[in-house]
Amino acid sequence: MILDSKIIEFRGMPLFQKARFKTPLDMQGSIQEYACFFYMIEGSMLSYDSRGVHKLGEKEAVIKNCNNYVQRYQPKSKSEECEVIAIYLYREILLEIYKNEVPSFLKSDSIPTPKKFISNKLIDQYMTNLAIYFEEPEALDEELGVLKLKELMMILLKSENHENIRKLLSEIFTPVNVAFKETIERNLFNQLSIEQLAFLCNMSLSSFKREFRRVFDESPARYIKNQRLEHAAGLLLCNQDPIANVAFDSGFQDVTTFSANFQVKFQISPSNYRASHIRKQ
Repeated sequence: MILDSKIIEFRGMPLFQKARFKTPLDMQGSIQEYACFFYMIEGSMLSYDSRGVHKLGEKEAVIKNCNNYVQRYQPKSKSEECEVIAIYLYREILLEIYKNEVPSFLKSDSIPTPKKFISNKLIDQYMTNLAIYFEEPEALDEELGVLKLKELMMILLKSENHENIRKLLSEIFTPVNVAFKETIERNLFNQLSIEQLAFLCNMSLSSFKREFRRVFDESPARYIKNQRLEHAAGLLLCNQDPIANVAFDSGFQDVTTFSANFQVKFQISPSNYRASHIRKQ
């Protein structure tokens, strides 16, 4: 549930947004014709898209390019809430900022892999200063809004991860065209429903199921369950993590469902499966 959301608009479009959520909370949306800079103030976030999952903790950030996404907000240990700032990076605005000379990071044709970075003091201070304008949005006129956006670009391009950031910014506005099969494989062990996977593929549920059967020659539910169980079986043999952790890391949402499905497929419980292979060594 969204507890509070403050938006500062620029020419009728959201430019800066600060939101507070009651967690846990799943949200899904679509980023088209722009990129988005997400900064976690409090709590944590798992962001799923066609390239897989990106994990954010407090005072961490990620830049996401154009695609459909599912985001799962989670609380920190002693709170039920989380807070995030989003800054929308519109291509036309960035082009205007650099109107005298189009920067190199807007000229690439390759598809990026989103990169996370640990925020530094400059980014933390930038976010602190930006918070003032959410309380007094009328103070952020058009000229100052452009300057704040350019300031963020300069900080990112001069950060310790400047090479990765420069590459990512140069590719951010390239249309995403990740293959259907790659999208599935990169999210196979993430805790996403079939409906959410269909959304990441930008398909209706019925179209997704037809395409899935065409590509994998099996229904989504059966294929995904079997792949997750095979993955879990491998994890049971290569580590000593608790069964619940193995279930979670394989894409199951609860250990009871995982154990029941594991028993049906392998005719043995997960704990006995691990023990029997240990004895054989």
